[in-house]
Amino acid sequence: MTATITTRPARLRPGTVASGLAAAILVLQLGACSSGPTEAQREAAASTPPPTDCTAWVGTDRNAMMGGYLLPRDPKNGKGAKVCVPVLMTANRPPAGYAGGNYYISEFTDEKLKARWRACKKDPACFKRIDSQMQRWLPPNKERATRSTGVVDPSGRIDPDGNVDLKQIRRPAFFARAPYREGIAEADARTYVVEFTAPRDTFERIDLKMTGDIKLRGWYIEGAGIDDGKGKKTRALVVMAPGGGGQLTAIQHPDEVSYRIDEKTGKTVPVNFPNATTETMGQRWWRENLYALNKAGFDVLAYDRRGEGLSGGFSDTNTLEQGEDVFRALTALETGRGLRILTPRGESLEGEATRGRLLAGMPASEIPLVLGGYSRGSMSTAWAMTKNYVAQCSFDMPQPNCTPPKGLRNIRGALLLSSFASGAGYVGDSPDLADRNLFLGGMAAEHHIVFYPNSSTLAGMDRWPAAFFGKGLWDRAETLEGTVAAYNRIRGLKEMVLARGPHSIETWPESDRAYLRERMVVFAKGLIVGGRTIPGARPWKDFKSLVATTPDSWEPSSRPKGP
Repeated sequence: MTATITTRPARLRPGTVASGLAAAILVLQLGACSSGPTEAQREAAASTPPPTDCTAWVGTDRNAMMGGYLLPRDPKNGKGAKVCVPVLMTANRPPAGYAGGNYYISEFTDEKLKARWRACKKDPACFKRIDSQMQRWLPPNKERATRSTGVVDPSGRIDPDGNVDLKQIRRPAFFARAPYREGIAEADARTYVVEFTAPRDTFERIDLKMTGDIKLRGWYIEGAGIDDGKGKKTRALVVMAPGGGGQLTAIQHPDEVSYRIDEKTGKTVPVNFPNATTETMGQRWWRENLYALNKAGFDVLAYDRRGEGLSGGFSDTNTLEQGEDVFRALTALETGRGLRILTPRGESLEGEATRGRLLAGMPASEIPLVLGGYSRGSMSTAWAMTKNYVAQCSFDMPQPNCTPPKGLRNIRGALLLSSFASGAGYVGDSPDLADRNLFLGGMAAEHHIVFYPNSSTLAGMDRWPAAFFGKGLWDRAETLEGTVAAYNRIRGLKEMVLARGPHSIETWPESDRAYLRERMVVFAKGLIVGGRTIPGARPWKDFKSLVATTPDSWEPSSRPKGP
């Protein structure tokens, strides 16, 4: 399947969806209740995975034997020796004779997930098991969200909940020094340090009775505009949301690795961070993505999510709230309300004085926008796209309510890396993932935290204008079947890039990371210049041929032994 644009359904305009949860659920499930199969359902049927025909060892982060497909080692000519390429499959399957529409949408709604949690709650053993998981994740999430920025080098340390001197925050030039030598340093003269004001999330307000505002901090890197190849440049902004634990200015030593291999068991063991040389793993790769987009001409906005890194707040796991933060940041950049900036020349501005300084001087509703996110950032990005094109639903409130979508017409599409956006139905068939949906329902119902997306994000994707997907074949976020289902619901430009690797893209070989970055930039530029196709995408026609688009390049701990 090549990346092409097709006719889309009419875009939903604000005011066309009645307020109230029942009406919004009807909107979110359009396509699942028609008299015949939709085009997306026909495509999904054509992409149904055939039975696996081999098994192979997968290292990080599965440490298990996994089913897969025997494929030629040389995918270009399809001949010669073959190798077993593992693929994580979906645990949930529609019951025989299921007649409820799209199973992965209809059976994984907010309402049904919370109902399953309530049933679990009545079973003492089930409640004890899931509640213990929730307690480990409840903020402050020190085990999984350590604020490590400034641990290795104190020059970047701030009090994220205090009144911060923006000059204390590391700038791109910091990473020019040895041993880092990161390309992002070249963007220093174009980089503003930014601070946005946002309200506390529902867990903090309802459960902890916390009041007041928090601050979100990061970088705004100005670009030169996207060249259309005809001598014209268009200014555009890409907003990039990091993965869980991601901290924009955290140090990563270039020689650091994310795991070691136990000599006795052969299994991978995660390396704990921060350590003596690295504050947070994966940030070097993340900054490379930001720099590539900026070099291509994009303005780039990247900030630490609430509760992590440079940003204030107690709670870091409500991705629904984090999706709303995108629109808060855009409004602040336009109006100056609640905004402070530090210019590249060191001038501090706030409020009214910041109006017109960024967004290329355009209103937030006019500058072409692309929203991107990695891992947990893919969740907040999916919620932002859903809020804009489908409906705004308060699934984290005791009584959820839905209102019409925001309806910004200048959001051109989404970049989803290691995505969770296909929703709760596409959980991998692995013991460590078995309780994810009970956890999802319990966190939303008991603690007013929407962490993993329910099926609403998938249901509304036929209204998104475009999407790019990048993932590993044994990505724990969602199965490849889920990513294919999401891809199939996109009616406009779309592309998928796969690698023989896990969820954590920073563990992939450099060649795969570079290819993903290259294709992401090509795709994002295509959205801005109005291309009707995205040239260069790897073609595929069915599920197995999609798996075969991956080159014979492996995450090191999963590389097959032998010739």
